[in-house]
Amino acid sequence: MGNVKEHIVRYLKKNRYCVLCTCAGDESRATPVRYQADDLSIIIYSERFTRKFSYLKKNRNVTIALHSTGKPIKGLQLWGTAEVITHRDPRHAAHLFPEAKRSAKLQEACKVLNLILVTPRRIVMLDQVPGRGYRYYVWERDKRGRETEREIKTIRELSRLQKRRSK
Repeated sequence: MGNVKEHIVRYLKKNRYCVLCTCAGDESRATPVRYQADDLSIIIYSERFTRKFSYLKKNRNVTIALHSTGKPIKGLQLWGTAEVITHRDPRHAAHLFPEAKRSAKLQEACKVLNLILVTPRRIVMLDQVPGRGYRYYVWERDKRGRETEREIKTIRELSRLQKRRSK
């Protein structure tokens, strides 16, 4: 695992809450949710009757955002594809949060939850390094599954990278 990926995985594992952004047609939603990280993948827990699932049926592309609330400043955006895992799927129990894996009562209660497994295509993380300024960590996976990672030191450099990607 490269240095950039390590930074990102460490940050994802330190946190438990993020904002899941979904879109269907002209309408978008940003929903605070609980998650757990499995390497760079995100597993989100949500009651199966919420509106986000109707959005995911129409469009599986999602964005996730999370940030720290203190200093040093850290934040992350992840673009990826979502897959819904219902309680009937054998993977459901395997992906439940640790407390539920140890309790049959909690496992039963979790049947009202669908899991959303988000596989990332691209992640950009902002990390304030005391005494050194800001660093941007960029991780991407192309359509062939090849991973690239970069550490970027200025917002101008990140902006140039964004412009090249959109061409």
